[in-house]
Amino acid sequence: MFLFGQILAEEVESEMKEAAVISMGTEVSDHDMLNIKSLCDQVISLSEYRGQLFDYLRSRMNAIAPNLTVMVGELVGARLIAHAGSLINLAKHPASTVQILGAEKVKNSFQHFGIHDLPFLMTMTHLDKW
Repeated sequence: MFLFGQILAEEVESEMKEAAVISMGTEVSDHDMLNIKSLCDQVISLSEYRGQLFDYLRSRMNAIAPNLTVMVGELVGARLIAHAGSLINLAKHPASTVQILGAEKVKNSFQHFGIHDLPFLMTMTHLDKW
């Protein structure tokens, strides 16, 4: 039997026990529990892998573009380099173009979600027509 007091705060555990008393749930079969545990293991594995990827990105960005990393961070810096095509291409762009690269990212995000008709987006005249 699993004791929730090992991982939950005392007040959360008591609230959970109170909710369980009035719950209309059913028993979880052994097969379902195996699937749940397997899914939890996969989530933990993916989370650890994501951490490893971020550590790799951090080390590469600090080695390749330390100034850019300090100014905008690892993730944004990597996205800017990818959007420009290379670090050399990004270095050739004037600062105003780099600003537009970031604005295009925002614009494309709004387009992706289908909310490009918002009034404040219509005022973004410095960007290309959609």
